[in-house]
Amino acid sequence: LDPSRMRALMLGAFLHDVGKIGISDNILLKPGRLTESEFAVMRTHVVLGLDILGQSEWLHAAREVVGNHHEKFDGSGYPNGLAGEQIPLIARIFAIADVFDALTSVRPYKDGMSAAAALAIIADGSGTHFDPRLVALFRELAPRLFEQLNACSETELREQLGAKARRYFFTAADLRPV
Repeated sequence: LDPSRMRALMLGAFLHDVGKIGISDNILLKPGRLTESEFAVMRTHVVLGLDILGQSEWLHAAREVVGNHHEKFDGSGYPNGLAGEQIPLIARIFAIADVFDALTSVRPYKDGMSAAAALAIIADGSGTHFDPRLVALFRELAPRLFEQLNACSETELREQLGAKARRYFFTAADLRPV
């Protein structure tokens, strides 16, 4: 990706669920499955997020990921039922990374699964949930990166994230926002 697209992807990644601040804690923190009506409310976090981002010109680039990270490659996602390449590339990329992170991360209600198990689930969703071309690329890159990042301390991870942020959000010469 060129630097402006990478910036948009990073902004979207950080802000993808910002709309959840408008969702009741009764739904957000509910243990177990949501009912149909609760899930309908949860789905509104995408539109709420777009409304929040609409208040800031600087955050505008995050809209592609925020508005499309729940679209699915086969058109069965939400909020607009987009399919294939109708879904912005950075949203298709983020969807894979987001699911991988959700599957491999420890949460109060679940243990994280192995990278191999998560990649198998993502492979199963290739062509339906995810862009098959991107799944193939992700499956090549993810095991090595997962291993490297899991070996890092929190301080090392913060340093790596800071370096990426400086690279894509500030000019090297004077550290002014680009």
